[in-house]
Amino acid sequence: MESSDVRHALLVAPSYDHNEYRGAESLGIRSVAAALLREGAQVSVVDECPAKPSTEILDLARQASLIGIGVLFTRQIPDALALARKFRSAAPQAHITIGGQGTFSLWARMLEECDALDSACLNEAEESVAELWRHVTRGKGLKGVRGTYVRLDEGLVFTGPRPPTEDLDGLPLPFRGGREAAYADSHVTMCTSRGCAAHCSFCQSGNYANRHPGAPRWRYRSAEHVVAEIKHLQQTYGARMFSFVDDDFLGGDSRGVQRAHEIAGLIRKHELDIKFAIECRISELEETVLMTLREVGLRHVLIGVESANDKDIRLYAKRTTPQQAADAIALLRKADIEFSVGFIMFQPLSGLDGIRTNIDFLLENNVGSYRRVVNRLEVYPGSPLLGYFRRKQVDFREDAYRMYYDFADPQVAALYDAFVRVLRPFEELETLAAKALFRLRAQEGPAEMRAPRHATEVADDVTRALLETALHCLEAVEDGRIQACETEIAAHTNSRLTELRKAVASL
Repeated sequence: MESSDVRHALLVAPSYDHNEYRGAESLGIRSVAAALLREGAQVSVVDECPAKPSTEILDLARQASLIGIGVLFTRQIPDALALARKFRSAAPQAHITIGGQGTFSLWARMLEECDALDSACLNEAEESVAELWRHVTRGKGLKGVRGTYVRLDEGLVFTGPRPPTEDLDGLPLPFRGGREAAYADSHVTMCTSRGCAAHCSFCQSGNYANRHPGAPRWRYRSAEHVVAEIKHLQQTYGARMFSFVDDDFLGGDSRGVQRAHEIAGLIRKHELDIKFAIECRISELEETVLMTLREVGLRHVLIGVESANDKDIRLYAKRTTPQQAADAIALLRKADIEFSVGFIMFQPLSGLDGIRTNIDFLLENNVGSYRRVVNRLEVYPGSPLLGYFRRKQVDFREDAYRMYYDFADPQVAALYDAFVRVLRPFEELETLAAKALFRLRAQEGPAEMRAPRHATEVADDVTRALLETALHCLEAVEDGRIQACETEIAAHTNSRLTELRKAVASL
């Protein structure tokens, strides 16, 4: 293809809600970008694109034949639609499509509400967008592009489902262009599998966004393919720290464990000096695989505990027990692996007894953070839990594609408000301690082991103070004295925070 014939594509991801999520590169749209590059397109990618894009981004849109907007979280949809309208004004002839996990079940609705959009891609988008690109640039009709909703003269048309990609090794590696400055700290993210064997009712990804009839719940890249990307990122960008952002790195059965051992063996064979983090279920953790991964660089694990009371565990369809969670935490500590815990303290029908069980568990195991202790269940439009709660007479209010609710128990509402007011100062300390520990872990060697351990002790002290303060708030609500006691609790908390700030500053 002559250079004058090269057509452009622009792929963007809306900015995250930084009150809830830290920013990151958008591997989903970067994988789509790689598929378009394979088609001969010239591609630009913008991570965290503001709803009011810059002149430079609008100039990229004016050059584009295809503009794609990737939505990871449903709460990003309003900004995504605002971007579509901005891009439509700048590029009236471009085909504008939207997709991503956060758009699940909302495809037709988005097209109905935003006439700037021409199509929406369902589920995985590499093959759909590549085919869409061929049809758009060649002037072909769009009805043949499976896996999409398209806007045609006769209205919105669903083109039929597209089966998921079976051979993940056959996909090109995500396009990393434009991220060079972000990689200066030698940290990158990778995705080595798709889907999850579990079906937790609250989870947008594992429960329904990655479900495909007839396909395995968990699909994975081979160990050889994963390690080849690690080597590529190390050689190209100097990457030394890797976050594997799979929903479940271990996959839920023996295949995932075997692959983990194979990855460890190849890291050892190629003498790769790296540190990495994974996410997995508590029921999958066992000492042999943990220690094997620890030996080749595993330094952090995210596990989803979500709740310690039986009522919520059943509601969330976790199929785990508090004892399994406690055992997993003990095992991670024994292996000297840092970890964080997913937890949902509040749901619409929470009671004080269930919250006390949760806090007792967190205290006993000294785990948790401000965001986890104040975390309230997010119910997504179209999710199974929405119907359940409505049958239980929970009143939902929808605004900008988000579902809002009040707690059924007024005491729970009072406790939640007290948590937010009293516990918020802990968040800054947690962030500072985590950054210090991350820095020390990256430098870890035989002579530096003492420093990370001290940082861990300080972080543990912050966690313990947070949880003890939460317990004091709960006891005050149980006694009906939260308004009278909150000032006293806050004063005591400020005294402890002063001491903890000094300890964190010394790291």
